[in-house]
This record gives sequence, C-alpha cells and structure tokens, in this order.
Amino acid sequence: MNLPLKSVCEIAGIDWKAAKNIDIRYTQKRIEDLRNISPKRIGIDEIAYEKGHHYLSVVRDIDLGKVIWVGLDRKSATLDMFFNELGPEKSALIEIVVMDMWDPYILSVRINCPNVEIVFDKFHVIRKITDALDKVRKTEFADADDDERKLMKHKRFLMLKRRERLDHEELETLDKLMKKNETLYIAYLLKEQVSDIFDRENVHSALIRLGLWFRNVRTSALEPFINVMETIRRYYYGIANYFRHQLTNAGSEGFNTKINIIKRRAYGFADLDYFKLKIFQACGILKSAQSPC
Repeated sequence: MNLPLKSVCEIAGIDWKAAKNIDIRYTQKRIEDLRNISPKRIGIDEIAYEKGHHYLSVVRDIDLGKVIWVGLDRKSATLDMFFNELGPEKSALIEIVVMDMWDPYILSVRINCPNVEIVFDKFHVIRKITDALDKVRKTEFADADDDERKLMKHKRFLMLKRRERLDHEELETLDKLMKKNETLYIAYLLKEQVSDIFDRENVHSALIRLGLWFRNVRTSALEPFINVMETIRRYYYGIANYFRHQLTNAGSEGFNTKINIIKRRAYGFADLDYFKLKIFQACGILKSAQSPC
C-alpha cells in the first residue's frame, strides 16, 4: 500500500521527520545500483518540479520499463553525469535513445554514445504541429468579424482533436467552421496530414508522404507551419529513425503522470533529493522488499 507520508505518520503515531528519515533509509537500500544495469535502449525526458523552468531529467530503460536515473536540470552536463555514472563501456553499448528535439540532450548523447541512433518522440513533433495550428487559429480569431468569432469561439478542442475521434455532432460543427474560414481549413488539413503520416508503419511510404507534406506547407505560406517544417527538416535524422524503430516516450509520459501525483501529494518538494527517491520508489528498479530498520 502506497500512502502519503502524512497518513503513515497518523497510522504509526510518529512525527513527520522520523517517518521521512525511515522512508529515506529504506528506499535508498532498495534502489538498484546503476552499475548493475546495462541498458540498450533508453528514453530521456524532463519534468518540471516547480514553476519557473526548474526541471529534472529522467532516464528510463525502455526494455525494463523502469526509471534508472534522475538528475537536476536538463543541460548537457546533467545528462553527462548519467553517462559518467553508467561508465563509457556501457554507454557505448546503448543502441537507441528516444527523446525530444532538445539540443543539450542531443549533444550529450552524441558525445557519450558513439554507436547510438537518436529517435525523436513523435508526440513531441505532433505537439509542435498542433501548436502551429493553434497559432493560426488565434490569428484568424483576432482578424475575424463578430459573426465569425461566435462561430470560432470554444472550438479549439475540436480543431486539435483527431478527426477520426470526433462524433457526428462535433464533425458537423467543425465542418461548418472550416467552410467559413479557408485559412483555418488549410491549417487543419496540414495538422491532420502529418498526424496520419506518423500513424504509418512503412518507413519508405511515411518519408515520401512527409516530403509531400513539406510541399503542401510551402504552398500554404502559413508562417507557423513553415517554422515547424524547418524544425522537422533540421531534425530529420531522428524523425526518420522514429519510422524505422516505432519507439516513443509514451512510457516516460506515464511516469511523468505518476511523478506529478507524488508532487501534488506533497504540495511540491522542497527537498529535491527526497523527491528523486520518491520517483525511484514509484517508477524505478527496486530490489525485493526488506526490513526498513
């Protein structure tokens, strides 16, 4: 049973500091040493531990489905510490790293993993596409007359949701808006096209269609989409690797949900070392249960 520390204190009749110290000692003993792990495929993601761009870098073993390392910040030097702890021999054996298009992570991986293939998470790419659509929507809303604004109001969710997931009533509402605004319609089609491409498993077909999508974006002349297209072209190697390996950071996102629950339970963690231990406790590789004393 996984209870908040406050509840444990009430049940056991001890103060919070004593319960925390017991929890720390017990968890530290159970965390599997990184020296005993030999990851071949890893996922790297960041999670905010408080507002103001304060992040933790979280590394998981894709094959084990567990967090194996947590570090403060999301700099190249942060990830370098993981590879230093893992050691150069094991780092050289890593075959695949799944991550976002974040240059500090890319730099560290390239330096420390000479034999690696970098895979960019498709959900991160699609999120950039939906952000581009949202920027077009906001611009069109600002320039619209009163009647068109009423039609566009509260339609953001419908536009960002995949068309195949809309019910009949939602489809009618969305189609009515698309007929009213050609620019929005073009932006919406570009969003749907790229989402369909990332659903394809055939690498050759997907990359051909991605090239056609580039052409459609240039024809549209929509600046937010042109900016995203240039980003995709810059990081094309890792996006092509996604189609080859079909790996995402969905597992990391699941861990992030658990981590956010831990954070909410404690109303944020002033003690970051303890927070990192709680992450391992919930998502990491733990040795078999032993006495806390």
